[in-house]
Amino acid sequence: MRDASPYRVEIVEGLSVHSATGRRRLGSTDVIVAFARPDEVAEPGRQSALRALLSDDEEKRLTRFRFQRDRDLFLVAHALLRITLSRYANIAPYAWQFRNGSHGRPEIAEPGSRLRFSLSHTHGLAACAIVLDHDVGLDVEYISSDPPVDLAHGFFSPRERSDILGAAIDTRARVFLEYWTLKEAYAKARGLGLSLPLDQFSLYKDTDGRWRIVPEPPLHEDQERWRFWSWHAGSVHQVALAIDQSEAAL
Repeated sequence: MRDASPYRVEIVEGLSVHSATGRRRLGSTDVIVAFARPDEVAEPGRQSALRALLSDDEEKRLTRFRFQRDRDLFLVAHALLRITLSRYANIAPYAWQFRNGSHGRPEIAEPGSRLRFSLSHTHGLAACAIVLDHDVGLDVEYISSDPPVDLAHGFFSPRERSDILGAAIDTRARVFLEYWTLKEAYAKARGLGLSLPLDQFSLYKDTDGRWRIVPEPPLHEDQERWRFWSWHAGSVHQVALAIDQSEAAL
């Protein structure tokens, strides 16, 4: 994840329900990416402790899942977000209240905070990114041996399609998912989700190994406004992070 950006990405692993609130200081160029896995809630006592952190709405959403594995993943993801936010604010994990923006992006409703976040989860992994003041997007995906490469025709730019379809068979899945997670992270950071046409911008890696964005008409975007990171979490998960570093995001 080396980059010329002044931002420092710190990886935090695992859940700790009893972490003291407000113990850590978050700098203006710090980005916290926290990971947790569903098997961390295997014990009934651990599940009860984490469920006590959820809002009534989150508890209702959790109970709607038919399969235990989906309930565990939802629980881990939302508990992880609350615990991680509370590490950098003097707020108890259960006290955070959230709302959805105009395009469905979750954000903090109460209490007032400079913290911004992005939450993502996939088979076997939950993750969240926490920053101060700036828009941020995070996406994680399970690396399947049979990814939906056909999506490249409808959701990727010609430049990206060429890279994906031109990759060797044994690396195509990873190339596809790297592009997909980067595009998802950018769309989340913009707060537009999939309402943003994914074929209206290209992502590419420059000669310094830094990911950059190139807009396609009618989309307008400042390349220098964004910073991207892409890496593997373990052997089976692809991660991408996007942050808007412009002052306009403050």
